[in-house]
Amino acid sequence: IVLLSVPRSGGRPAAAAKAAEARKGGLRRVGILDSSRFASLHPGYYVIFQGVYESEVDAASSLQRARAVFPAAYQRAIVP
Repeated sequence: IVLLSVPRSGGRPAAAAKAAEARKGGLRRVGILDSSRFASLHPGYYVIFQGVYESEVDAASSLQRARAVFPAAYQRAIVP
């Protein structure tokens, strides 16, 4: 689940602050990706995500909880 994206120009500390906000909001398995390393993402961003899921159905079951902290959160398959 993508919680939000932060332009790389804002620096990794800005992305880390948002990841900390997600954890403080009770979200687990939060991480940061460099979008330039993934074909399925638009380059130039740090992507703050929550969870790694086996299926879209599994991700969908967690989306509502993620949106309680980040209302614009959405599902996205991340492809290397």
